[in-house]
Amino acid sequence: MQDNCATFTLDVNGIDYAKVIIPRLVSLSLTEKLEDGADELEVTLANHDGQLAPINRGAFATVALGWEAGRDVPIGLVAKGRFKVDEVRKQGGASGEADTLTIRARSADLTGDYRRRRDRGWKDTTIGAVVREVAGANGYAVRVHPDLDSLPVDSLEQASKSDMAFIRDIGRRYDAVATVKDKTLLFLPIGSETNASGQMLASQTLKRAAGSHWTFTVADREDHDGAEAQWHDRGEAKRKTVQQGKASNPKRIKRTFASEAEAKAAASAEAKRAERGAMTFSYDMALGDASIEPNTRVTLDGWDSEIDGVTWLVTEVRHQLDGQGGFTTSVQMESLA
Repeated sequence: MQDNCATFTLDVNGIDYAKVIIPRLVSLSLTEKLEDGADELEVTLANHDGQLAPINRGAFATVALGWEAGRDVPIGLVAKGRFKVDEVRKQGGASGEADTLTIRARSADLTGDYRRRRDRGWKDTTIGAVVREVAGANGYAVRVHPDLDSLPVDSLEQASKSDMAFIRDIGRRYDAVATVKDKTLLFLPIGSETNASGQMLASQTLKRAAGSHWTFTVADREDHDGAEAQWHDRGEAKRKTVQQGKASNPKRIKRTFASEAEAKAAASAEAKRAERGAMTFSYDMALGDASIEPNTRVTLDGWDSEIDGVTWLVTEVRHQLDGQGGFTTSVQMESLA
């Protein structure tokens, strides 16, 4: 059987440049995160002969990666989206050390007008309506999970924030994935078992494998078992408090909300966040798997009863290819309640 061999495509304006790049490939890395901004792509190429053509910042490329042949690996490429080049670096060293060219790019959907600051506000609406308006202003399709779609918004201001920062902020307020993938603005609960259409999301099982490295951590942290938030009751002209979760030791949210419904939604999101992450697990897989993505539920198999008995949530993934056809994946996970 043929040896394991990874590959990728790099499509610019309908032309796949991978065949030109692969003979010069030093490394390719792709990092995907659950909450922290754009996916990041970095490609380093050998430029020992100085023959690489200049790379223009602002160029767009669509990337897919995976295994093209081998054993005990999933065969086929997985699309990873569209990226915009934002940095090009040439580097050299002492005699005998080859010159290199490094290209860095970010998710193209998180650039342009989506990063422009705006001032606007909403009253007496829903979170779904707000997300749809932001998506429409940027020409994006939109998918809002039904658990979040109809949550009431009494008053909400976007004060000199970019749409990207604003959507990220309200995503954190409602404990939601709030990002753009393939020109679609997604807004769904972190760790949800269903997608925005109500269909069950696929979970994955990762097995312990030879040549891989892992770290399991139980952190000493604030032991909150719920959350509380305050809201201003205009009728009685005073602040009131709502609690979510067991709340024997609740985490208090500092801001005051305009309505009881908004306070409850925020406290519920913070309570869910407090339940997650009591344990973390990092897994450096000797044989990569491009299908692993953030917000995927994972079961581990082959460690011990404590580790295997936890339902894990992927928070960050880093895929790496080298110039010899190797492919590894590093996965960061946190425990779900």
